[in-house]
Amino acid sequence: MFISTPVFAFPIDLTENWKLVSGRNLDISVEDISWKELKSLPIPKEAISSFSLPKDTIYTLTLLKTFEISVQEVQELALDGLSVHFPLLSNVYEVFFNGEKIGEGGSILNGKIVRNGFKRHIILPIPENKVKIGTNEIRVILSWNPGEELDVYASFNSAPLVVDLQSRNLSILSERPRLILSFLYLFVGFYHFLFYFKRPKQRYDLFFGLFSMFFSVYIYLRSNAVYELGLDPLLQMKLEYMVIFNITAFFLLFLDTFFESKISLVSRFYQFFALILTSLIPFSSRAVCLFLLQIWQFSVFVFALYSLFIMVRALIRKNRDAIRLIVGFIILLASGIADLLGSMQLFSGLENYGLLKYGFFVFELGIVFILANRFLKVHNQVEELNLNLDRKVKERTSRLQDTLNQIRELKIHQDGDYFLTSLILDPLNRYNVRNDFIAVEGFSRQKKRFEFKQWKKEIGGDIVIADEIVLKDRKYLVFVNGDAMGKSIQGASGALVLGVVFRSFVSRTKTVSSYYSQPPELWLNECFLELQNIFEAFDGSMLVSVVLGLVDLKSGILFFLNAEHPPTVLYRNGIASFIEDKLELRKIGITGLESKMKVKTFFLEKGDSIFVGSDGRDDLLLGVDQGGVPVINEDELQFLKRVEESEGDLDLLVKGIQNYGELTDDLSIVKLSYLKEPVRLKSVSDNDLSFKFPGETYFKHLRSENLEDTIYHLENLTNKISRETMPPIFKKELAKVYYKAGKYREALSLFEELISEFPEDVEMIFNASLIHKRFKHFHQAIELGERVLLREPEFLDNIVHLAESYLLVEKREATVKLLEKVDRLDPNNSNAKKIRIQLDSSIPDR
Repeated sequence: MFISTPVFAFPIDLTENWKLVSGRNLDISVEDISWKELKSLPIPKEAISSFSLPKDTIYTLTLLKTFEISVQEVQELALDGLSVHFPLLSNVYEVFFNGEKIGEGGSILNGKIVRNGFKRHIILPIPENKVKIGTNEIRVILSWNPGEELDVYASFNSAPLVVDLQSRNLSILSERPRLILSFLYLFVGFYHFLFYFKRPKQRYDLFFGLFSMFFSVYIYLRSNAVYELGLDPLLQMKLEYMVIFNITAFFLLFLDTFFESKISLVSRFYQFFALILTSLIPFSSRAVCLFLLQIWQFSVFVFALYSLFIMVRALIRKNRDAIRLIVGFIILLASGIADLLGSMQLFSGLENYGLLKYGFFVFELGIVFILANRFLKVHNQVEELNLNLDRKVKERTSRLQDTLNQIRELKIHQDGDYFLTSLILDPLNRYNVRNDFIAVEGFSRQKKRFEFKQWKKEIGGDIVIADEIVLKDRKYLVFVNGDAMGKSIQGASGALVLGVVFRSFVSRTKTVSSYYSQPPELWLNECFLELQNIFEAFDGSMLVSVVLGLVDLKSGILFFLNAEHPPTVLYRNGIASFIEDKLELRKIGITGLESKMKVKTFFLEKGDSIFVGSDGRDDLLLGVDQGGVPVINEDELQFLKRVEESEGDLDLLVKGIQNYGELTDDLSIVKLSYLKEPVRLKSVSDNDLSFKFPGETYFKHLRSENLEDTIYHLENLTNKISRETMPPIFKKELAKVYYKAGKYREALSLFEELISEFPEDVEMIFNASLIHKRFKHFHQAIELGERVLLREPEFLDNIVHLAESYLLVEKREATVKLLEKVDRLDPNNSNAKKIRIQLDSSIPDR
């Protein structure tokens, strides 16, 4: 027989003497023999397993508790209501008082739990009209899924299962200290986040901030305030587990980075372990979640041991921060272990009292003490600095003044060097040449500008030189535009070397016959090689790009070399264009350029202007892009547009360049303007003849291949005109026929006249060279052959002819070099093989 417990005053303890029966039973009497006795809550697992419960559906049990209420206690209810407090019920529950339902949680539909009902601190008001003097009963119907926890807690957070006055039970829900601590820890977390963002290298601030914020969220999820969100109890439980699994991991990472300044392998493994548990929670049932919680609970003991090891090791190393934290750490660790053991229910009477949130507060005081100590240390350093600030400022100012004076003195010496260099460069950088045939204009603006005493000067690597020389009794304008590698003094040094060597070569040309007796191609070649030999001596530390040219004043023929300088521009009839299509030579000073020489030619007409300029004309700063990166002009055609816009005027051209973009490099431009009709074009034209040439009769003789008749016809025509007024085309055709007919002296005489008038005709120069070799005029043959080689470096017949000519004057080395070039162009050339046989039997060079 069940014996109720007599009660004489509220609260009435309901933790002992319950009855238990399988299924939902509201009508079965208290005396029924099917009830099983429970001495005390929580429900033992043995009591549940004693029932034959279905395996594939939810379980349901009914619990019964009777108690007595006296007359005096009923009278107390006149001032206050009565309620029952359940510390925790799981899962779906219904509560009946004297047969009337007073509360429920969760729901079941079609034999399945569709909403969980487990909840902490359930307070259910008891209707006053249901309270009886004497025996009263409470029935609790619990349903749960297989494998889940089933229980009615006797106590939770030190609040037992009781029937008490409504006001006292409601006081259990008062959680001001808990919520205050939750907010405090959240604030501390954000505060350490701020530290981390200011100093990302201090990673321990990040981990402690995460630890503190997660712990704040955990406290909130364990409070009754979370029920105001209306979350599903299972979802709420999963969030709680996901948070708590990572709290220990973040704390371990904090200890590692705070005391060791690195993350250990153990901490990395524990972090990985916590992440795996966290990732499994969202997809698990309540039973699996409880299993994962148990795994984590046992892992906490490993966490506790390793964190204690870190702290002890820091103490052994006499770490001051460890000494300041040790008390708070021990209290935090002890309170955490106590709560863990209580939640695992390993010891009877021990429960989770929620001590950890207070233990962390003590630990946080240690952190605050460390921060305060660091603040005081910095404050003391600032005070010390302030006390000595005036003296230090004066000392610092004095040192800065001394340094500034030294810099000024060095600057004066540097500007003096710049000034002396500019004085040497100025006489070299001259281009004021003007005659009846051609006008030369120039512009030079160096990037480096400076002041020395009362002078304002500039210095750089650009140079423009122009002069007049005579070659083979013909007047030429010679010019060079150079851009030496490097800025300021380095560039100026290169320009100085270029100017001195070039001026020296021009001076020798004016006085030494071996120089002024050279044709223009050979003169350019020799001048280039002399510059190349000088700059090669600097082993690549001083390079220079140049355009080196000669203009035949009477014929208007431009001979020039371009060594990696911007392309030469022609301005003719309002249109600007390049007269070069590809790069032939690298900068002067790079070894191996001799074999790549090529002299280019161009015919100038009256009114033509040639513009030669350094790369400063193209390297213009156009602005900056969105990322702040400077935008430099890369379109070399823009220079052509500026020439056309300026209509060939040099001053307007410079202004147009500066308006288009900002100069980033030295800029030099030389303009050559051809003023008169070329003399070769004033020769007697066909219109001045009394007959048409070439006519049908001439073509008829050519088709018949009767050279004697052809010569006879041309000589008859020659009698009708004077030698001086003979058209160039007539001379050329007559010379070609003489050459084919074997009248070499007559052909040579005409070829030499034509070469002076038409030096661009490589065929005539080559034919004249062949004739000289036939007459054993080997030096004249070599000179003409070299001119052809410079103009057409891959003209195979000329290379073979020149190799043979050098062999005939016993210059073996030159012959070998030319034969090597033939082998590259035509390895099976039969003439070259014959020359090689002669070479093997010839005597060495003289």
